[in-house]
Amino acid sequence: MIPRGRKVVDAAGAAAMGGMSLQTFRNKRIAAQPAFPQPVNPGRRTALYDAEQVAAYWSGDPMPVLPKGEHETDLLDDLDIAAVRGVKYATVRKERAEGRLVGWVEVCGVLHMPRRELNRQLAERPGRGVGGGRPRKNPPPRPEQT
Repeated sequence: MIPRGRKVVDAAGAAAMGGMSLQTFRNKRIAAQPAFPQPVNPGRRTALYDAEQVAAYWSGDPMPVLPKGEHETDLLDDLDIAAVRGVKYATVRKERAEGRLVGWVEVCGVLHMPRRELNRQLAERPGRGVGGGRPRKNPPPRPEQT
């Protein structure tokens, strides 16, 4: 999740901010150093770092604090959306591919959706038992008319 109003960079952007190549950044294992900021999306394939925290690391300034809590302008990736909805990651990927989830924003090569947009789309979906579907094989018996 990218917190509200924050700009992020990937490893290449963090290396460029420090004036080095991506390969040197990786060889020196800068991201593994304890003073280097933690990714805003831990455990993801493409690690994203808060740009202000990376700039503070390179300049030696105190590390800025990320905002806490949920906000409607937070950007959520597929895994975040799956966790918020309580479904599997594959379900979110399928819905994105089918066009049931729209409004994606690409940040450093990773697709994200604003929390506000996700909540709006989920609220517009019909609830259980609303239209559609096959009729029952054995319909329930009709009440006797007297």
